[in-house]
Amino acid sequence: MTRTSYIALPMILLVFVLSAVKPVQGEFKTTTITGKLSGKKITFDIYLPENYRKKGVGYPVIYSLHGRGGFYQNGGAFHPPIKKAIADGVLPPVIAVYPDGTKNSWYADSKDRTILIETHIIREIIPWIDTNYNTKPSRGFRVIQGFSMGGYGASLLAVKFPDLFSVCINYDGGMWNWEDMTSKSRKWQPVAPILFDNDKIYYESNSSPWKFANINKDKIKGRLQFRILVGSLGLRLQKWRNHLNSLEIEMDYVDTECRHDLKCLHEKAGDGSFRLMAEQFAKAMASEAKTGEELKAEGK
Repeated sequence: MTRTSYIALPMILLVFVLSAVKPVQGEFKTTTITGKLSGKKITFDIYLPENYRKKGVGYPVIYSLHGRGGFYQNGGAFHPPIKKAIADGVLPPVIAVYPDGTKNSWYADSKDRTILIETHIIREIIPWIDTNYNTKPSRGFRVIQGFSMGGYGASLLAVKFPDLFSVCINYDGGMWNWEDMTSKSRKWQPVAPILFDNDKIYYESNSSPWKFANINKDKIKGRLQFRILVGSLGLRLQKWRNHLNSLEIEMDYVDTECRHDLKCLHEKAGDGSFRLMAEQFAKAMASEAKTGEELKAEGK
């Protein structure tokens, strides 16, 4: 499916408003907070764009999730393409956040509550970012994306919390099911005992994107936009695409010649991801403007 650009004027206005100040260098920094719910230290990277404004028009936010075996700094692999897209005028200035998914969390909360990655992102980091930075704190201006295990995580959190995100980009994600979680590989022990205490019901009730796409299909259809970029994990991604199609959920599905390589995926088809984000931000801007005009006409 090919998406076309539209609502160009709000996009132009967003870029203009967020850029029309004295040039200030962008800032990339590591932040640690203490979770109000978990009580744990939560560390992540954050990028503030050039000319970041503490007041005035807020910024869209992109959450980028790293792959298996990594930590929050590996999410920084998403950073150069984001900066380039902004510099090239493909994407308006955005705030970018790179959470820590640890080496093997699959962006879940474990059954024994010793691993709380979903809680950290959804209930700790997102509210903290919206409270402490000049964001536009609504789903229309919030994107989640990920690579490999992070593609699974982005898909899981998007379909589990469709009221929080408007776009989900999956870069060659490992779209595992329960059977995969119970399997041992050459490098890794099975995930199911560590995260889910071998409890399939717990997994399906809390951490299965397959299950939550089903549960929330009516909230997802026509509201949450998906884009999948395929490298070497095409078999599982085809199954995920077929699953979403069976629920009448549309997506952009992009085959590439890349292997399991985020840099290659960005080089081959990354601009399409940023255009999709920009179009969504423009639609959200237009919707905000329309709502404002309607309230003004009603004298509210």
